[in-house]
Amino acid sequence: MKEENVTLEPAEEVSTDEMILVREHPLEAGEKVFAIVLLVAGLIAFAMAMELWGRMKEPKIASAAAVPVFVSGLWSLMALLTVIENVKQSTPLSGKKRIAEKIKAAIGYALPMNVMAVIGMILVYCVLLLQGISFYIATPLFLYGAMCYLTRKDYGKNILWTAIVMAFIVLVFRMLFSVVFP
Repeated sequence: MKEENVTLEPAEEVSTDEMILVREHPLEAGEKVFAIVLLVAGLIAFAMAMELWGRMKEPKIASAAAVPVFVSGLWSLMALLTVIENVKQSTPLSGKKRIAEKIKAAIGYALPMNVMAVIGMILVYCVLLLQGISFYIATPLFLYGAMCYLTRKDYGKNILWTAIVMAFIVLVFRMLFSVVFP
């Protein structure tokens, strides 16, 4: 279980023996950036939906563009509200004064070792596929390797989960949708 940075501060209404729990940094790594990415993606989807809306004939409210406009508009609104709310929150970078400190802390905060290792595994997986290694060989190797690295236990269960995921991929995408794998 992940540990949270917490401090105990007395509330004004209660005596000093009663304490309330206050989180130092309520936002997790990447939450502010992710909210901005969601907002940008929502606005792009909304622009595309509005373009589709413009090409529809009357009645537009009952056209095929009505649902995408509504959903992407709601998506954009919720993402905007999230961005506004996140601006009010603090992160571990909030206390840094110098820009060099912020950049160094941001890179370490956004790209911890587990993230860097998985990015490396994804790059190796892509190189294997580009070198002509079969999807049916490269994908189980990637899945098993990533699961073993991230869990660091239950190696037997990881083989089982890899087999289940591969069976699902093959059944759904290969058999049902006739997707040709590399």
